[in-house]
Amino acid sequence: MNAANREPRMSNSTQPPQAYAVTPQGVITVPSFDLPLSRALSPQASALQAQAYSNSGGLSMVNFDLLETEETYKGAVDAFRAGIDEMFAKPLAVRLLAQFPVTIEASKIGNIPVDIFTPVGEFDPDHVLINLHGGAFCSGATYISQIESIPVAHLGQYRVVSIDYRQGYEHKFPAATEDVCAVYAELLKTYSAGRIGIYGGSAGGSLTLQVIAWLLEHGIELPGAIAVLGAGAGGNGDGDYFSAIGTAVPPPIDAFNLRGNRFGYFSEVGPESPLINPLLGGKGFLANYPPSLFITGTRAFDLSPAIATQRALFQAGVDAQLHVFDGMGHCFYYDTALPESLDAYDTLLRFFQKHMC
Repeated sequence: MNAANREPRMSNSTQPPQAYAVTPQGVITVPSFDLPLSRALSPQASALQAQAYSNSGGLSMVNFDLLETEETYKGAVDAFRAGIDEMFAKPLAVRLLAQFPVTIEASKIGNIPVDIFTPVGEFDPDHVLINLHGGAFCSGATYISQIESIPVAHLGQYRVVSIDYRQGYEHKFPAATEDVCAVYAELLKTYSAGRIGIYGGSAGGSLTLQVIAWLLEHGIELPGAIAVLGAGAGGNGDGDYFSAIGTAVPPPIDAFNLRGNRFGYFSEVGPESPLINPLLGGKGFLANYPPSLFITGTRAFDLSPAIATQRALFQAGVDAQLHVFDGMGHCFYYDTALPESLDAYDTLLRFFQKHMC
């Protein structure tokens, strides 16, 4: 059968399959079809996704690249911050704190503001984790920080230091990297490097990779392990399209083109360098990375960046693991009512327990 006139396999739909066309360049014209939720999802995740998609018609994403003035950009960021906190992050953080008891202490380490999360009861005093919160390099300092730190501190019985690193629009690269490295340097006075782990979600995952590049550039001993959740250093691919289709958003999604806008955190960065995208450093550079864990989902727009980064590190000889959760979207682990989220946290903690020594 001619490849340009193949027909897809029959589905459960009562509609007959439609023929699709393929250009000589391999571009496939996909006919309309019904996409059900993944059959691999837990009942809890299925119910949550069905409700989310039916209520919103898909993900609500702010395209900061389309904003033409700095004033408009700042207003959009302010609205984004308020919306994330009030409608999503703050209520979820309150629920998590009730589910996973920890104490939260606002402090400064190396003159950088941090929140320190300590499990109630016994905890491991000889190891510490550093959390770099998500939020697109412009938000998330309080409540997303709590969402990412509370379960890890409680379930792992580790003290977690979450850093309120500088972001855009107020600050520019490499402010966040410098803040994280200042905290890390101070923690090295108390903990050996191998007993420190760094993890981050979304923008915080990208920042985690950038921090390791900075430490390598400055000859500073590396942490025992890192974990990158919902992120990668770069690499576009099928995830730009498949994640969009799977979350009811017009494709493609290029969510990690954070340098594309003219006013944000990366707006003053010059030519590409390994300090921004470590993949550009090549195998010799990447070979120095510590053991690295990547967690993503098949409907996450970070899927392709995570795959590209894990593959590059693995090919460079690094102990780099990739865990992909079927049917899950970006930062799905935020909601610990889902079995998939608890599985993700268990995976993260087991990785750190193995490699922090």
